[in-house]
Amino acid sequence: MDEKTSMTTTETPTFTLIAKFGKERIQLNDLSPHTTIEQVKIILQERTRVLCKRQKLVGLVANEGGAKGVHDALPIMHLKTNTKAKLTNENRTTHQFILMGTPEESIFVDPDQLDELPDVIEDFDLDFNAGSEEWLRHVANGENLKKFTADTLIHMMNPPRDGKPLLVLDLDHTLLDFSSRSLQRDAVSVPVGQGAAKTMKRSHMDEFLTHMYQYYDLVVWSQTSWRWLETKLTELGMIGSAYKFCFVLDKTSMFTVTTTDKYNQTRTHHVKPLQIIWSKFSRWSAANTVHLDDLSRNFALNMSSGLKCTPFYRKKNPRDAELLAIGKYLVDIAQAGIRFDQIDFGRWKDVVQGECSLLDTLTQQDGSNDQNGQ
Repeated sequence: MDEKTSMTTTETPTFTLIAKFGKERIQLNDLSPHTTIEQVKIILQERTRVLCKRQKLVGLVANEGGAKGVHDALPIMHLKTNTKAKLTNENRTTHQFILMGTPEESIFVDPDQLDELPDVIEDFDLDFNAGSEEWLRHVANGENLKKFTADTLIHMMNPPRDGKPLLVLDLDHTLLDFSSRSLQRDAVSVPVGQGAAKTMKRSHMDEFLTHMYQYYDLVVWSQTSWRWLETKLTELGMIGSAYKFCFVLDKTSMFTVTTTDKYNQTRTHHVKPLQIIWSKFSRWSAANTVHLDDLSRNFALNMSSGLKCTPFYRKKNPRDAELLAIGKYLVDIAQAGIRFDQIDFGRWKDVVQGECSLLDTLTQQDGSNDQNGQ
């Protein structure tokens, strides 16, 4: 009887979980054996700002099912004791594991850009005009262009529509602000789980894209990696919405060129060569393509197709309405029946503000309105 009494009054064992998160060591003490993996994730979310759905607990193994048996409803008492777990003299079991995941304020920042991109990106003025000797050397030499065209595999998301011109869209600082400093600043005021993504959109972005989709086929070309580009589009609800993208391209389809700025200084930088798209889709050409970007250097091989917008930074211009003005302009040129490569896109603001007409901005007056693919 005394022995049974002694057994039933034995202190309930507790668990300690130690997570290695980057250089940080996170220790969760005195956990009940009935604590579930989901509850552990919630605690880790509070400590790290890594959302539960983004967490991977590497090194935890279930008694049944191994690593695959570790699910949210599993009590930690059913974790298998291994070389990284030990029972202490204090009747406490300790499990060690690695926590993998990205904090919410950093989830939309391409890791390749964290250390090298400033909050404000300089866009030096280029002296690089179609028809110049420098232009002809790039086009004639064309080895990079041929290589990147051959290496670029386009995965169609939605088929092109007959008669639609093409609108190529940059993301960062054109439609969205993913700058790391902005995200860290917003993380203080945006509770975890609400989704900081909504605060990243430029004012009227969804309205702009919905309206443009009526007149243009849409393509995204972002200077980021595909993995992060896919995350951005998905988390922001930009896939399967009121507007559809034909496909997206990432930084792997960009290569470097050497140009000169207005001070005759040599600059080496990446470009987005639209010829890659045109060579794969005969329906589109310089005659019916617009490339919207905040960096004019991205237009270096396609100066006549580039429409530069003001870079968007939420802290500086959270309520700007530039997309509405650009949208009006793009509708006008889509309906004008004029070859896009005859239009000086650099004067788009003059047209919108009524300082001149669209016809006043034509760079060629040959009377040809035959647009390829339209």
